[in-house]
Amino acid sequence: MELLLTGQLPFILLVATLLALPVSLGLLHLYRRAVVRSMRTTAGATDAGTASPGPPPEPGPGTRAAADVLETALRRGPWRAAAVYTVAGLAYAVVMVTGVLLAARLEPVPLRVLFMIATYAWPIVLTANLVAGTVPRARAAVLAGYALALGAVTAVAVVASPTFTVAQAALFWLIANVPPTVAVWIVLARRVRAVGPLVLTFMVIAVAGANVALSVAGADEGRLRQVVAVGHAAGLGAGGMLAGLILIGAVLFGVGGWLTLRWIGARYEQKRISDQSITLDAIWLFFGIVHAVGLVFEGPAWILTGPAAFVAFRVTARTGFALARSDNRLPACRLLVLRVFALGRRGERLFARLTTHWRHVGSVQLIAGPDLATSTVEPHEFLDFVHGRLARRFIDGPATFQRRLAEMDLARDRDGRYRINDFFCFDNAWRLVVSRLARDSDGVLVDLRGFSRDNAGIVFELTTLVDVVPLERVVLVTDATTDEAFLQETIQQARARMSTDSPNRAADRRPALVPLRDERLGELPLVLSALSRAAASA
Repeated sequence: MELLLTGQLPFILLVATLLALPVSLGLLHLYRRAVVRSMRTTAGATDAGTASPGPPPEPGPGTRAAADVLETALRRGPWRAAAVYTVAGLAYAVVMVTGVLLAARLEPVPLRVLFMIATYAWPIVLTANLVAGTVPRARAAVLAGYALALGAVTAVAVVASPTFTVAQAALFWLIANVPPTVAVWIVLARRVRAVGPLVLTFMVIAVAGANVALSVAGADEGRLRQVVAVGHAAGLGAGGMLAGLILIGAVLFGVGGWLTLRWIGARYEQKRISDQSITLDAIWLFFGIVHAVGLVFEGPAWILTGPAAFVAFRVTARTGFALARSDNRLPACRLLVLRVFALGRRGERLFARLTTHWRHVGSVQLIAGPDLATSTVEPHEFLDFVHGRLARRFIDGPATFQRRLAEMDLARDRDGRYRINDFFCFDNAWRLVVSRLARDSDGVLVDLRGFSRDNAGIVFELTTLVDVVPLERVVLVTDATTDEAFLQETIQQARARMSTDSPNRAADRRPALVPLRDERLGELPLVLSALSRAAASA
């Protein structure tokens, strides 16, 4: 048992992590191709683009939020979540340190305890930067704060103890945190973060199955002879037999892995977990297992310290969010995001950082496109793709659009965040979707970086906004690549053609314009401020 937990378990985690990255990249590549292929398809006999968008909706509750209150919530929301996770991370560290002290029969000297808590609390930095680190300065501040706290505790401990050195402290920290941190960075790289935790879960179970098959076959000489006999009968050599055992074990356990993913997807659809909680649970459980592996030398049962610490993290986080939710009565605000699809990574970066804030005050709606397809994929959408059922999520006309509208998720998750509702549209349906979503939204953000005369889709969207949405609810983001002369020409032409009942006919309303010059999005606070004023004016 000791060999299994100290040798095979780390091996399983290592192999699963290394496999999860290329598998995630491959699946997301196929997913993006499937989305793009369906987007270019014209489905159904109805021209959805000419369908009536329906009557304007009643003003939503978000219209009652004052701009300053909304902006404060936008700025503080992610950091309130980070604070909850910080407390939960400290609960994890306390349980882990308690297990270490008991397993090793160490005296709970205060400085020793503080140093170990600071060491095992390292995942708090990763968590806080994932949850709230939307600008480089904030991420640097989180890292610096942790480094100062750890450095101060270490310095005091070194001065107070004649046997404790800085080298020992550094070695303990590196052994405890570097391997799982590297693994987390691999699986949660931005390009694969949307599905990385799901794929890692499956790969851990499948690799464990392969390992179990090899162990079972090699544990008994008679069983091993049977395997060899079957392999020879099938015409397999030694390498073929080895590969066959690995494949059989992986497939058998893979069934359990698939059922686990289905269970996770069902819990997500039931709003028992969120996309963020899936990611963070993967981080903390992974660290818990790695942190506890060394305790097995004191007895196999001590491996349970890691899961116990993870449970402490989950219970504390859930309690913290329940308390925070009862204190948050801000009405929800809907945000529609439109953009130039060709932006690629630039568009993805702004969308990710913007929605990190906005999802604390309301839901986000967008037309699914190739630029964000792999970053906004939800667990149940990904599982539909694997099942070959992604096409059923595409809108081909008014009937399917009405059904999709009824399925929109506008309620908070347990962690206080709202969800992203992405609308998959066949080529003949997206105009209808844009028109209706624009009328339903409290605020609209249009990312016009790279906008030019070649972007006919954005021209239609701007024309629609001028016709159906009060322009003070619209925020336009530009940069040096925006053809601003053509932008003004497009808006003026839209004004000239707007309908008699357009809300912009009675007043000289104008959208807010936010130019972005910093590629690292240092002007993100300006975007949040403009969106706050836009949504509050609805």
